[in-house]
Amino acid sequence: MQFGDYEVLFLSDGTFKLDGGAMFGIVPKPLWQKEAPTDERNRMVLRCNCPLIRTPKGENILVDCGLGRKWTEKQREIYAIDERHDLLGDLAAHGLKPGDITTLFHTHLHLDHCGWNTRLNEKGEPEEVFVNARHLVERSELGPARKPNEIQRGTYLSPNIEPLDRAGRFEVFDLRLELAPGLTLERTGGHTVGHTIFRLESGGQKAIFFGEMMPTVAHRHLPWVMAYDLFPLETLEAKRALFKEALRDRALVLLDHDPNHFAVKLKEGEKGKLEYEPVA
Repeated sequence: MQFGDYEVLFLSDGTFKLDGGAMFGIVPKPLWQKEAPTDERNRMVLRCNCPLIRTPKGENILVDCGLGRKWTEKQREIYAIDERHDLLGDLAAHGLKPGDITTLFHTHLHLDHCGWNTRLNEKGEPEEVFVNARHLVERSELGPARKPNEIQRGTYLSPNIEPLDRAGRFEVFDLRLELAPGLTLERTGGHTVGHTIFRLESGGQKAIFFGEMMPTVAHRHLPWVMAYDLFPLETLEAKRALFKEALRDRALVLLDHDPNHFAVKLKEGEKGKLEYEPVA
């Protein structure tokens, strides 16, 4: 998609599955299952959407890098990881190699967002993939990623984080950063302490990458907040503000996990309900 002075490529690292109840927290299943069907194990399909922003200066800015492929057979079965489609293949389809990525912006450092930070070499050791990229992350995200507690340990995986951290490859910012003209990163918190979104404004257009504030179109309902969110009240208020902004500005909303849509436009439906129009 051409977006003002920028080009946005909608890339993917394939699909996986997570428990539907966890994806909707306290919301009863009879409500959410109409919009998010599950399999016999109550798992719903999610996609790892990783936008790539190409700037007028020739920069390639990748947003998150999916699940990666360092999984055991047991993990593949638990998460139903479909490895037929991967991020590096999507990059290659656009004539790009990992070394062409100039910036990798991490919305946060969970396992399904930074998996391609590393891949296993011939010795079975993790080695860096995006060797020429700046690795940007909000400062507060690094603390729990380095020393996760018992709740966080299953999703902040050391092979994705420690090799880059040891080499000093993470470049931190505080709260907000203008990465390029019209491209701004901003911490929301909610899902994790350092969860961050981005806004892109160019040529009279506006796009907002909601990240885990609205991972799928089903999460457009304000109280539908994931059980994975460590600070659900922060998520609720961030969603409220972002929904208001997206409606007011007719912004393109980019989604990080919807299995069918990369981008939608939000609109007000009947009785104040929020609906959407598919764009990509």
